[in-house]
Amino acid sequence: MLDVNDSVTAIRNAISYVRSGTNRQRAFELKVDSGRMKRGSLPLDVVTRWNSTYLMLQRALIYKTAFDKMGFEDKPYNDHFMELDKGKKRLGPPVSEDWRAVGRLERFLIIFYNSTLVVSASTTLCAHKCYGEIVNIASNLKLLCNSYDTDLKVKAEDMLMKFDKYWDGLKNINKILVVASVFDPSRKMKFAKLCFEDLYGEDSMESKELNDSVLSILTDLFKEYSERNGKQAEANVQSSQSTQSTQSSQSQEQPTIDLLDDELGYHRIEKKYSTLLKESGVRDINELEAYLKADVENSDSMLGTDYDVLSWWKVNSGKYPILSQIARDLFAMQVSSVASESAFSTSGRLIDPHRSCLTHYMVEVLMCTEQWMKQDIRLESKVLTNAQILGDVEYEEKMERGL
Repeated sequence: MLDVNDSVTAIRNAISYVRSGTNRQRAFELKVDSGRMKRGSLPLDVVTRWNSTYLMLQRALIYKTAFDKMGFEDKPYNDHFMELDKGKKRLGPPVSEDWRAVGRLERFLIIFYNSTLVVSASTTLCAHKCYGEIVNIASNLKLLCNSYDTDLKVKAEDMLMKFDKYWDGLKNINKILVVASVFDPSRKMKFAKLCFEDLYGEDSMESKELNDSVLSILTDLFKEYSERNGKQAEANVQSSQSTQSTQSSQSQEQPTIDLLDDELGYHRIEKKYSTLLKESGVRDINELEAYLKADVENSDSMLGTDYDVLSWWKVNSGKYPILSQIARDLFAMQVSSVASESAFSTSGRLIDPHRSCLTHYMVEVLMCTEQWMKQDIRLESKVLTNAQILGDVEYEEKMERGL
């Protein structure tokens, strides 16, 4: 079987030849024109960056016919590959076997290329997109495993096995990654359910188990955060009750209306409306149930603005105070601690995906860090106030004497 690395090197050498001089580039453009192809850039990759290798091969495959014409019609092009490079004959020019091998490789590289553009983004939030990209990779590899191309099928099966091993089995993946995607209001549980069905089939046992597992984690998270905010909520309730009692004492002259409930055919439209609100998820349900029951946001309808998950939670923090705190901590998690290309390096598994995901302890650390930051801000403002009162010079002298 032809080594795909040799095929990539052969194409890289061909591109290097074309880019190495004006006359060579002009000769190549003539072949492009004669083949009725549209002229375009022909990038050369950085050997250690496979994403750039994908872009190089993608463009090279477009101009395969022009390179073949160079091999048939351009003697200096063929002589270039007869020269020695570091004591060895240069690989190339690329032949049909090389192009077929690279065509197979491109099928794999495009899967990871698109996912790394999303997950490796350093200036935008990506925690809620990570699980979707994992599903994209797994689903596409499964499709390639059913290919009629034997070589492509074997490579896909081998890569899928390594991918599944990397995540310790997709069924055992840290569910917090899935939970983070649920906190994208344009996705919610509908997207998570679709992912499960795409991986394991519609109405399958695995899909139902994963769906129930994620809902259970969401419930536990909401319960935990609700308990942490219980004291503050209780204080607010007591304050509200005292206000209401004061207002009621001031309006004792107004009698309370106690409506009677009769089952003998009597009904009130208000009671029917209350039942309707309960069914639609507006009344007598907690934040989590209300959020999951509400329609997903349509980002396409937000004309003139870019859809931003963080901004959505900021605007809706009053409606979902507990959930907004959970979203803040979930979106703070680090998807990976090294470059995405290193994660799929052939040298071995470089990071632990379980450590890179948010855990119960990491949530506590984040909350403690926030409290410490607030304390530091208060201390700094106190120091500033003292300095202003005493005067900068006198304050510095007292600090030096330890007063």
